[in-house]
Amino acid sequence: MINIFSVHAKRTDFLRLHLEQLNLFCGDKFEYYCIDNFKDAPKSDLIKAQCSELGVNYVRFNNYEITGTALDHSLALNSIKNIASDRDVNVILEFDVFLINGFSFIDFIESYNISGVYQQRSDFDKEYLAPFVVIVNKDSNFSTIDFGFGDSCDVGGNTRFYLKNKEVKWMKHTSALEHESDNASFTLDYNPEFGVQLIENSFLHYYRGTNWDNKSINYEILKTEWLEAALKESKTRDIINYDYVKKYHTKTSHAFRYWNGSNQKFNSKLNVY
Repeated sequence: MINIFSVHAKRTDFLRLHLEQLNLFCGDKFEYYCIDNFKDAPKSDLIKAQCSELGVNYVRFNNYEITGTALDHSLALNSIKNIASDRDVNVILEFDVFLINGFSFIDFIESYNISGVYQQRSDFDKEYLAPFVVIVNKDSNFSTIDFGFGDSCDVGGNTRFYLKNKEVKWMKHTSALEHESDNASFTLDYNPEFGVQLIENSFLHYYRGTNWDNKSINYEILKTEWLEAALKESKTRDIINYDYVKKYHTKTSHAFRYWNGSNQKFNSKLNVY
């Protein structure tokens, strides 16, 4: 049994989709924890009711004030240690990251301490995990991880301190699939303006799920309709065009897709290759 913790905020329509995909594709028995990080009371009430209907754990932390900013996400992630055990395999799965192929978190983590998506800032001075998908193995001191920002970093920047003496299994991923040619990323129609991301050819990251970049309502409607259609299609067939995405699906592509053959030296201290 593994624990899956998912922080939900700003939109309530992804919880059911999240669970449907996990129930179909997750190769492990899991306990799901929905973290209510909604600022609006009606949405908070709705997500709580959905948790009851779907039979999953509902959690709302009261040790910080929800402000509707990115800080909420960091504080929620750091509060998960209050309900988690170091003796378990603990998974953080963002509410807008959906399984679309079979995947076992236990098989993937193997004997490594932690796994996730590589991120860096300040010319490799700060290397850390982006908290899209994070797998922490049992007895790997989950309770010591800090998902704070850190200087010049985004959420999860402070994980760089935890990584220094841990065995890390970096997850292959694409950057946002937003180039004009990226309409070929899937075996169904795809608009590159949506900028979704693939992780380990198993997770579809809706990306910008809270609409922090303030896209229009019409854009969000069309993007959500595409997501729902893609998830539905994934239940009956593979929707990834592997021949196209394979060159962008690497351990460092989130940060370096756009180098296009640059000779600039890769200066990672974490040996992500």
